[in-house]
Amino acid sequence: MKKSAVALSIALLLSLPVYAANNIGQCVYPKTKVGANGNLVFKHPIYVLDAPNATAQKRALTAFAAFTVKAEAPGGFVKLVTVPNYDLPNPNSVAGKVIGWAKLSDFDQQDLRNCN
Repeated sequence: MKKSAVALSIALLLSLPVYAANNIGQCVYPKTKVGANGNLVFKHPIYVLDAPNATAQKRALTAFAAFTVKAEAPGGFVKLVTVPNYDLPNPNSVAGKVIGWAKLSDFDQQDLRNCN
């Protein structure tokens, strides 16, 4: 019994990195800090690119909003899509719109229950 409990514990421990290796479907929020005036500000400029490479056309992210990871690409890039906005009469009307590609390291992961 003791050996099987140890074996089960080891198997679960080894399977955790495999589960966490895929970010598709995860909820992310830009990394922020509290500014001098008490409002949230980005820790550093976050750029959204048209393609998953550093030479693609880019624009600055301006929205303090949660996003869902739709796809991943080499180099740490993730494709971001919008999430439902429950302040609207039809929350799903704005969900699923592609924002672009960004570096996953510029975002913090959020629990799915907080992804709105």
